[in-house]
Amino acid sequence: MTKFSKDYRVKLVKEVDEEASFNSVARKYGVGKTTLKKWYANYSHGGIKQLVSNNKKHTQEFKIYAIEYRWKHDLLYRLAVAELEIPNEGVLYQWEKRYLGSGVSGLLTTRKGRPPKVPKKQEKPKRDLTREEQLETENAQLRMENAYLKKLNALVQEREKSKKKIK
Repeated sequence: MTKFSKDYRVKLVKEVDEEASFNSVARKYGVGKTTLKKWYANYSHGGIKQLVSNNKKHTQEFKIYAIEYRWKHDLLYRLAVAELEIPNEGVLYQWEKRYLGSGVSGLLTTRKGRPPKVPKKQEKPKRDLTREEQLETENAQLRMENAYLKKLNALVQEREKSKKKIK
């Protein structure tokens, strides 16, 4: 989908406002007629401000109001969106679909984006270790290091033996 600049949208809408037809302006600039009609509806209901702004956050109450307003006045999505200053028809359609499917709870604002793959672990509060516990942890660490070094040494010796057999 092509994004049109704000100035470009204003230019086309003003040309339609100056008695040009939707078809002629749409053909002249290579824009869809329905897109141009949406822009004009937004412009006629809220002026340039509504035509160019599209990033808004709506509350759950507003979403319910918008859905019921459209039903009550039996409006097309295009007209309801223009009157209520909603960015586009798809937004209102999705609200309505979720409202019919899940009820009011479907309209709660949700986090956008992909959920994290691994949930964050809650850090345990660190407590002071006694001297005995400190020594035990240090002893366990040294045992791990010792076992690692033994394993590494065994692998190195095995590699040297295999080199001697090949020669």
